Amino acid sequence: MKIIVSHDIDHLSVREHIFKDLIIQKYLVWSLLELIKKKISLKIFSRKIIRLFKKDSWNNLGKLLKFDQVNGVDSTFFVAVNNGKGLSYSLNQAKTAINLIKKYDFDVGVHGICFDNYEEMRREYEVFKEISNLNNFGIRMHYLRLNQETLENLAKIGYLFDTTILSDNLEQEYKIDELTEIPFHIMDGNLLGPRQNLTLEEAKEKTMKLSERAEKENKKYVALLFHQRYFSEEFPQYKNWYFWLIDYCRERKYEFVNYKKFITDTRCPITITLKPTQVS
Repeated sequence: MKIIVSHDIDHLSVREHIFKDLIIQKYLVWSLLELIKKKISLKIFSRKIIRLFKKDSWNNLGKLLKFDQVNGVDSTFFVAVNNGKGLSYSLNQAKTAINLIKKYDFDVGVHGICFDNYEEMRREYEVFKEISNLNNFGIRMHYLRLNQETLENLAKIGYLFDTTILSDNLEQEYKIDELTEIPFHIMDGNLLGPRQNLTLEEAKEKTMKLSERAEKENKKYVALLFHQRYFSEEFPQYKNWYFWLIDYCRERKYEFVNYKKFITDTRCPITITLKPTQVS
């Protein structure tokens, strides 16, 4: 079975959020709630506060790239070229991140912001194409936002694939015109997020059950999302879950593939043709 690992890049620094959004304030509130609920220790809480004042404390991209490379994890990274809800890094920061990802020879695509305006969606595609010097790439929408026209418009714009749909039912890939929709199945925040009550061991157990179910049902792949921001000592449960996950997949002899390679290796069995949308 193939494992598709991906990383959304929502934050590249603390400074980018100052006077631009409420991410830092929300981060402080959620951290305090986690401390009160005893989900994190006082030591971890203190570390979260102290590192707000350290340069590049929210930029874990280089460390994650090195880890994936050393461990043979052929992952895909998604970088935004527009600002949206809680995502405020600059185009120059995005370009630097894209170049670093390419330097490590990893797959990179768009972390889409606009999902309901064709022209804005196309602009993000063109900007990414220009600054990345890539012609074929995919997309995942920020906050997994979609409407009835989103996928059709992504196909029309020219994206190779989309992976915005989160499927608990292990839904597999299908075609929408020339776009391959590749649902994903596991997201870090749905296991260990502040609204969840899962311990690390419970998160591992839930992950194992899903992978075993996928094997039993002869699924071709399981896809998962681990946010780059969580590859940090400020989020030890997230980081330890990711370390465990990679070891678990290797022990099970799963094959790590990125989204682009998955499309190359796999013949998509189902094609859905959607009605054309009127674009004003």
